[in-house]
Amino acid sequence: MKKVFFIFLLFSSCAGYRLTQEAQIILADFDSVKNAEKIELIAGTPYETSGFLFDSGKPGEAILILGGTHGNEPAGYEAALRLLQILQTSPPQKGKVILIPLANRMSIDNYKRRVPVPKGIDKEKGNLNRCYPGEEMGLPMQQMAWQIQELAREHHVTIFIDMHEARYLHLDTPKGSYRDQGLGQTLIYYPNEPSSWLTLNMLDQINETIDNPKYHFSAIEEPILHSAAWWAGKELGIAAFTFETARILELQQRINWHLKLAEIVFKESGIW
Repeated sequence: MKKVFFIFLLFSSCAGYRLTQEAQIILADFDSVKNAEKIELIAGTPYETSGFLFDSGKPGEAILILGGTHGNEPAGYEAALRLLQILQTSPPQKGKVILIPLANRMSIDNYKRRVPVPKGIDKEKGNLNRCYPGEEMGLPMQQMAWQIQELAREHHVTIFIDMHEARYLHLDTPKGSYRDQGLGQTLIYYPNEPSSWLTLNMLDQINETIDNPKYHFSAIEEPILHSAAWWAGKELGIAAFTFETARILELQQRINWHLKLAEIVFKESGIW
């Protein structure tokens, strides 16, 4: 309990971003999550974080969802924390869901994209989304990526989702921006049959709820090399996605879009 309370205080006042009150309450209850098995990743280190397995005990899809891969993309981990609360009262009816709401805890603490790495090491080794498939004895984010992919293999995951944000709208990106900055309002999918089918369903259903066409979601093929979705699609041959909202838009709306996309996947896959 003391450990959870410490984490609660840390996240509540992290540099550059303050968790919403709703998220703080959910985080404070990490030790008492209902209807789930708690899984500790890279336990006993400063990077330790919790995952939660919601298993119906019935055959069905196995979905793994990450929030907080990048600490400066708050709608993803705010949505993942809310999803943790939702799954406690609306658990899977078939199959299972593995949820890791705060995958890169230290980057969230500091509201950064990466964690520091030793001098002379490529800084992207501190970027969880450039470390897959990871290394069991590597740097911290390589270890985290390795444990996440081992978890996916162990539970025979069939759908992999990583919740992210970008700076600008994909359909309205300023000239001269980097590619990563202009991915807001996109579904980045691995180009295979399972991903394509779900992508079409998500686009149809999410865009029906959005009045302003400038805010509509678009589909982009091929997640970036060594990202979570790239690894899951390439190595496991499963439906694999990076969800991207645009940080220039209002936070609660971005959170809602992440939750809506997760809901669509759950319903289309028979989880709910």
